[in-house]
Amino acid sequence: MSERAYPGDVIRAAERPLLEAGAQLMERAAQALALFSNATLRSRRSQVTGARVSVLAGPGNNAGDALFAAAALSRDGASVSIVKLFERTHEAGLRAARRAGARVIDCGADASADARDELGRSDLVLDGIFGTGGRRGMPAHVSDLIRDWRRQGHSAVVIAVDIPSDLVPDDPDRAEAQPPEARIHADHTVTFGGLKAELIDPRVRRFTGRVHVIDIGLELDEVQAVAEVMVASDLSADFPRPRPEDHKYSRGVLGIVAGSQDYPGAGVLTTTSAVGSGIGMIRCLGSPEVAERVLDRHPEVVTAAGRINALVMGSGDPEAEFVDQALEAIADTGIPVVLDAGSLALVERAGRAGSADSGTGTGADSSAGPDSRARAVLRDRPVVLTPHAGELSRLLSRLLGDDISASRINADPMGWAAKAARETGSLVLLKGSQTVIACPDGYCVLPESGPASLATAGSGDVLSGLIGALLANAHAQAQRAEGSDLLTPRRLAHVVGLAVLVHNAAGRFSVNAGQLAEAVGEVVAELLHPRDVPNGTLVQ
Repeated sequence: MSERAYPGDVIRAAERPLLEAGAQLMERAAQALALFSNATLRSRRSQVTGARVSVLAGPGNNAGDALFAAAALSRDGASVSIVKLFERTHEAGLRAARRAGARVIDCGADASADARDELGRSDLVLDGIFGTGGRRGMPAHVSDLIRDWRRQGHSAVVIAVDIPSDLVPDDPDRAEAQPPEARIHADHTVTFGGLKAELIDPRVRRFTGRVHVIDIGLELDEVQAVAEVMVASDLSADFPRPRPEDHKYSRGVLGIVAGSQDYPGAGVLTTTSAVGSGIGMIRCLGSPEVAERVLDRHPEVVTAAGRINALVMGSGDPEAEFVDQALEAIADTGIPVVLDAGSLALVERAGRAGSADSGTGTGADSSAGPDSRARAVLRDRPVVLTPHAGELSRLLSRLLGDDISASRINADPMGWAAKAARETGSLVLLKGSQTVIACPDGYCVLPESGPASLATAGSGDVLSGLIGALLANAHAQAQRAEGSDLLTPRRLAHVVGLAVLVHNAAGRFSVNAGQLAEAVGEVVAELLHPRDVPNGTLVQ
């Protein structure tokens, strides 16, 4: 299931009342870390007895977690070495490790050849140097030790305790960051109490490895979360399923303006994925040429204008007249809109209503000209933008009056997606190897990544159709419940995340966009009608 991410200070604040009440949080964390380490060693070498374990011990409480866990591993038969990197460390944890038979290597302020050699021989290394309250950036003697250890080569599994000690975003603009060769690259990060926001930034993934969240009994308020990580199992739990009393209108009606004379296939791909989503009805509102191609594939699609619950447009650069007609038809509604490709040109800065004091950063009035009516219609409604890095580069460069390159965006996808959402007041889905969905308030949704084969022409068209279909369903449900609060930005971001997960799942059955669009129907059919298999379990 999805996991919320919280700032470190929120998690520390949740720990405080439990610690004051005498809860043994360190013992819980150390026990969980020991069990995880034990299982890792057994998976690697079948047994713990005889395994070599090293602990990089710093001065704080996460060193205590590592030291108590090391004591348990020593009692299980592992040969444990404690690399004490500072004059002080967690004394109770150090005593426990020593009593269990651990050897201590005191590095002090100097890197030790003995410590480097022991790390090189280890089967498992626990990083317990700094925690969430520690400073980022290693002292020279520690970074030298890590660099020398990594240069000599090693086969150890590296587990970061709570958070990798030298975790800073992999950003070339940060001069204070240590070079990658002098930093710890964990295979796993075992974190306690809740998912730390620092651990979900795509830039730190090669330093965190796989992140595992251990429940130690904290009560965290989801309102304080800053992000949500979505996984495939969220589809089984949250994908919208029809109810016995549903009809085509209650399941949502999607309007699509996609494809053009030059790119008719985009209209077919967008519509095909929407058809496969299980939505109640689809209206093809683009050019007659595109509609003809769509009807050849999907006779259930309607070409007449009428009521809709969401509108998706822009894939395949549809002609302006059809874009204008579709927007005019929803002018007095709150219907959500998905903008892709060519329609991203209609986006302006949030708060701009043609007033001189709202500014665009370029000195030009972006609401003037032939697109002014379209831009006015897009204000004050839920809007989802679906750019890739190149498209977001052009959009932000125009809005901010600065040269924002695609490479800068790819270097910090979460940061730039959040900035674009803030600047436009829209939900922004930034496509890439890690899809980022950002709300205007900075909250982000990160669906797990799909297969690399999704990087193919037309894949984005398939995704836009899926997003539009699920938004139409969500809007129809909100209308039925007469609850506008059902379409809060965070709720919409979760719905968009579900569309990404369907897209990912369909990608595992396809190698091109045509197959991908058709595979959407197969994935959704399995979600709506799970098959019984011989052992009685359900294929979800």
